[in-house]
Amino acid sequence: MVKCPYCDSKGGFEFLKEWRYRFYRVVAYRCPKCNGKFNYYRGVSPKGKQIEYTIRVKPRARRSRAGRGK
Repeated sequence: MVKCPYCDSKGGFEFLKEWRYRFYRVVAYRCPKCNGKFNYYRGVSPKGKQIEYTIRVKPRARRSRAGRGK
């Protein structure tokens, strides 16, 4: 069951994209409740173990132009 790692909401997530990473199927979601983005990983390891977890996607910090001499 996919659960938002920010607010623990279950279901109703906005699908963003999907790809494969090694033996994982990775799906990027956005939670409509808290607007948090996260990746959901699911797959079967080479040893046959079922693996499933989520990772928060942190927004990139914007670089400031201060200190560049401009």
